[in-house]
Amino acid sequence: MADAKPSCRLYLQLPAPLTAKLEAQLAQALASTTAACVLLCDYGRPDDDANTDRVIDLVQAAGIACLIDNDIALAERLGADGVHLEADPALYRGAREQLGESASIGAGCGLSRHAAMALAEAGADYVAFGPDAGDIDGIDQCAELIAWWSEIFIVPCVAWNVDDAGQAAHLARLGADFVAPSRTIWQDDRAATIIAGIDNAIRSVRRAA
Repeated sequence: MADAKPSCRLYLQLPAPLTAKLEAQLAQALASTTAACVLLCDYGRPDDDANTDRVIDLVQAAGIACLIDNDIALAERLGADGVHLEADPALYRGAREQLGESASIGAGCGLSRHAAMALAEAGADYVAFGPDAGDIDGIDQCAELIAWWSEIFIVPCVAWNVDDAGQAAHLARLGADFVAPSRTIWQDDRAATIIAGIDNAIRSVRRAA
């Protein structure tokens, strides 16, 4: 019998600003899941380094990687674990040179096979697939991409902006290494509970090696 691959892991997107409510939701989510990563989105105002630094410390203290969305300088300045970038090989190479080989650097590739292959070849630590907001047809295309990618490539892939536990489990079965609920999920008062449900759903999926 073939060994099972590691379970799909949770990848959280956290919007700014970190209000008291959001911080409480985040703390609950981190305590009740096995999240692998937290991405800070829209952080990095010039006058707000102290608050962003506090968020990074909160995440890293939980033993979880903390990445910055599209801000290489901020990641370097505040000691984040890496960055999430647009699908641009030149931008990736600049980030790698600036942040070093130990940094985690991934890229959002939308529904583009070509972009994902170019970033993987450049050395990205992961590629993320997901349709534009409201693109219903793109959900099926995303699933096809994840199934194709997991059969051919070693570089991990992330299913992006997935807010439904059933869909998350389906994508995990197809080979997604991570599932990233959208940042808007935090607007729901039950966000931590919903996230925990997604985490339980994806961790229960066994994938043949």
